[in-house]
Amino acid sequence: MIWIAAAAAAASVMAGQGLATIQCRVAAGQSLRDCVVLSETPQGANVGAFALKLAKGFHPQPGDRRIRDGKIVIRMKFKLP
Repeated sequence: MIWIAAAAAAASVMAGQGLATIQCRVAAGQSLRDCVVLSETPQGANVGAFALKLAKGFHPQPGDRRIRDGKIVIRMKFKLP
């Protein structure tokens, strides 16, 4: 799980924290493509949308055990500082 202090998401995250799970296709060069939100808590808090933005800069290592059939599921927990 990726832990991120997300001050930018402060207005969106209720009670100081949120969870998001996304799934992406792993493309050549280990870049992520076609990401979708599988779940977010609390619902409607936009932590899923924030997770999708963060995924743009994420590059899994070759051989990452989370990669299955060319896809990766990433769970993120957001906590306010």
